[in-house]
Amino acid sequence: MRVVVLCILCLFFVVSCNQVNQLEPVEPDPVPTKVIAQVKQWYPDAENLVFKPLLEKLVWEVKFDQGTDKYLTLADSTKIWETYRYKSEVAPPKLLELLGKSALKGGTFSANREAIGFDMPNHRNRLIYNLYGTDYLFDWLYLDGRIAGAAFDTRLYSFLLNDFSLLPQKVQAFVNADPNIKFEGTEVKLLLNYEKFYEVMVSFDKAGVKTYAYLYFNEAGDLRWFSRGFNEPENLYGPPNFDKLPDAIQQYLDASQELASFSTQHIASMQWMGEYRGFKCYTIRYLNNTTFDSCDLQFDAEGNLVNKSFFLYYQ
Repeated sequence: MRVVVLCILCLFFVVSCNQVNQLEPVEPDPVPTKVIAQVKQWYPDAENLVFKPLLEKLVWEVKFDQGTDKYLTLADSTKIWETYRYKSEVAPPKLLELLGKSALKGGTFSANREAIGFDMPNHRNRLIYNLYGTDYLFDWLYLDGRIAGAAFDTRLYSFLLNDFSLLPQKVQAFVNADPNIKFEGTEVKLLLNYEKFYEVMVSFDKAGVKTYAYLYFNEAGDLRWFSRGFNEPENLYGPPNFDKLPDAIQQYLDASQELASFSTQHIASMQWMGEYRGFKCYTIRYLNNTTFDSCDLQFDAEGNLVNKSFFLYYQ
C-alpha cells in the first residue's frame, strides 16, 4: 500500500505541471494584449486584472475580479492553462478531516482556492498551509469519491520546459560539459516567494540500460542537488554510503518541530549521498510509523536545505 500511495502522489505532482510549448514572446508592453485577450475570451466580465510574469515573456500569473468573486489564472499568448476561484471556506471539509488524523496537523490554512473545471463532488484545491511558522503550498485532489492527492511543499507553480536554449547559460554549460548525458527536459519550479529553480532531467547509458537522473539548479545556474541515479544503491535495504550525516544537516533535523514524531532509518532507501563529477548532496526520508505520513528532504553538500516535501497518507 505504501508503494501505491507514493506512486499516486508522484502522478499527482506530474499532472500538476503545465507544459510550455514553443511560443512567440509577447510584445514588450507592461500589459501584454495577447494575454489579456486570452483572459477576456474565457472571462469576458473580468475586471481589475493584475499581471505578473512568471517565465519572462512566456507565462503570466493573472489575478482578476468577476462579479463578487476573485480569480487567479495562468496564461500565455495562446491559451489559459488553469484557473482558480478563491473560496470563503478555510479548507475543504474532507481535507480537514484527513489532516485531523495526521501527524502533520496543527497548522493553519489561508488563501483557499478551488480549480475551475471540476464537476462536483470532484475538486482540486490549492491552499497556503502554515506549519510551525513556515508557509507551504498544500495541493489537495478529490476524485470519484476518494482522496487522490494530499501533499505540500514550498513550490507555487511548475512548468515543463523542453527547449534547452531557454535555460540559463550556466545550466546549459554544466549539462554540455558531460558528453555522456543527454538533456531530456526541465521542470521549472517557482517557490512561494517566486524564486525560480530548474530541475533538469538527463539520461545516460548505465551498463547498457538507459538511466534517468535529475539536476537541480537555482536561478543563478548553480547546482544545488541531484538525484541518486548517478550512483544508485545496489541494495535499498543495505547501509547508506556514508557513516554519519554532516553536522549542519543533523542539527537542522534535530531542530525541526514538524519531524518530532517522525523517524528515519540508516538504510540506503531512506538516506543517501549523491555523488557526481565531484559534487555531493544528500536525500533523507522521514516516516511517521503510526500515521504513515512522510517527509522527503534534500540538502546540498554544505548541509543547506534545498527542498522539503510532505505527503499525507490516505487509503
